[in-house]
Amino acid sequence: MIESYELAVIGAGPGGMEATISAAGFGVRTVLIESYPQPGGQYYMRMPSDFKVDYENKTETAGRKLVNHVLKGPALKILNCLVWGLFQQEDGSWLVALYGENAPKYVRAKNLILSTGSYDTPVAFPGWTLPGVVTSGGTLVLLKNQRVAPGKRAVVSGTGPLLFSVAAHLIEAGVEVVALCEVNHILPGGIKHAFTMLKQWDRLNEGAKYMKIILGAKTPYKIGWSIVEARGQEAVKQAVIAKMDKAGHPIPGTEKVFDVDLVVSGFTLTPNTGLPRMIDCEMTYQAGKGGWIPVRDGDCQTSLPGVYVIGDGAGVGGAENARLEGKIAGASVAKNTGHLSPSREKQFRQEIQSDLQQQQRFGDLLSDLFTPPAGLVSLLKDDTIICRCEEITLVEIKDAIQMGARSIGEVKMLTRTGMGNCQGRMCEHTVAAIIAHELAGEGITREQVGYYSIRPPLHPLPQSFLADAVPEEE
Repeated sequence: MIESYELAVIGAGPGGMEATISAAGFGVRTVLIESYPQPGGQYYMRMPSDFKVDYENKTETAGRKLVNHVLKGPALKILNCLVWGLFQQEDGSWLVALYGENAPKYVRAKNLILSTGSYDTPVAFPGWTLPGVVTSGGTLVLLKNQRVAPGKRAVVSGTGPLLFSVAAHLIEAGVEVVALCEVNHILPGGIKHAFTMLKQWDRLNEGAKYMKIILGAKTPYKIGWSIVEARGQEAVKQAVIAKMDKAGHPIPGTEKVFDVDLVVSGFTLTPNTGLPRMIDCEMTYQAGKGGWIPVRDGDCQTSLPGVYVIGDGAGVGGAENARLEGKIAGASVAKNTGHLSPSREKQFRQEIQSDLQQQQRFGDLLSDLFTPPAGLVSLLKDDTIICRCEEITLVEIKDAIQMGARSIGEVKMLTRTGMGNCQGRMCEHTVAAIIAHELAGEGITREQVGYYSIRPPLHPLPQSFLADAVPEEE
């Protein structure tokens, strides 16, 4: 028997938890589904239970309280479970396909709130597949949650405020950070956002603590510089950085070489939009928000009635923005299912509108200052691997374009890019950038290149499980 709910919230990060609290608090029969063993997502990820710490910062305290609120709430929690497919039924409801040791195979829901977050934007450069080249998110998980220093001498490169956190945590773990490189020329353009930052005291205080650590270690902060190559055989041994022009092209003659065993690459975040794409939500391309994002209305509802997308999965904007969008979407579902009057829902929205606008302005700041420049594609060499799963190189993608491919789907058919275990999450950004770069003379834009189509299963699953995954007759 498949259990039915009024709402399924997929993803228990900041936005998903708030959506669950909001909807269930108004009486909506809700199920919360999360791939990690406990709620929190990446942002509020809890340390293993056997780790003991003497101090908890403000973010950790907020996360612990929110997690406890969700765990004690009335919604059903299905944890440590993957959502591998969404299937719309004749009555308009959704069959949510699950894979997990203690999870049912399916649940049914009339409404969906997708809070799937984002992941590190993979930017390819020569040597980026070498062991020792790690993303910002992966580095922080190793440092904060596993208590493992992934190297002894590092270059940190990319764009965005997360670089400060990564560098500071590495230094605190005893790693020598020889260069902290911000690829974008954030000054003097960033000055116009001063008023927005003055409204972000918690972020400013956190950033000041990181800068104190970085300055104390005498780590050079190099604005307008980037990693351009990682060198080594079995693992990274050297990092080459260079000064970049505003378009993201390296300036010849500015290269510096460092002996390192760790390169941290953090070029902001990409919205995790696999599920919205799978069910054909209308999408729009916004580079400043991380790429392809679903079209939404003021309630965070997509082009499909009853399907909502919130947080970074709808455009990178930060944890606080995700929390507020979660509240809005949860209240909207409560109104549409008859648990909340329109007048009370309107009042609820008004109570958080000012905070939401403030967080949206911060999102605009991130977009304006820290969007990876398009010129980074110029770092690639013909033998650089672009699709790691299928080991497809730049020259093979160029050959496909020469054969007539004009979209990312056509390149996929000719080369198998995006057909591996990651389903294109690691290569889509770079493959699309290559196509747009190669076809710029024809006037083909990044938006026209398109995106990979997504079909179930969203994640690699055992064949034995899929063979027995047919829903039972009711």
